[in-house]
Amino acid sequence: MIRCIFWLLASSGAAVACEAAGERMNSETQDAPAVYVAVDDIPLSQPFSILVTVCNEAAVNEMRVDAIMPAHKHGLNYTPKVTALGDGNFRVDEMLFHMPGLWVLQVDVDFRGRSLSYTSSIALK
Repeated sequence: MIRCIFWLLASSGAAVACEAAGERMNSETQDAPAVYVAVDDIPLSQPFSILVTVCNEAAVNEMRVDAIMPAHKHGLNYTPKVTALGDGNFRVDEMLFHMPGLWVLQVDVDFRGRSLSYTSSIALK
């Protein structure tokens, strides 16, 4: 079982404190706010959902979620649906890993005219 929750902390100004849970995602941006990932069970070839929480005083203009299998050079067969729940919470539905193996989850967050990318590896058996 893999657990993921996304948490985003402010990179400039006063950050809004959040209790981060799960695994910290990686970003190539040096001053990128921290993002943590957690999800309940990830079933093979069945849809699942992810909760994304943005802990930042800046409003999120857009959030995109995708995943790829680097070894096979392909991504998801379906486009995940991101729904704003308010108070910095987002639900990502229609995630579906159709093959076992190594997946790289990618979350792109746009706020204050800045787009930041985060990745996390997930091995699915």
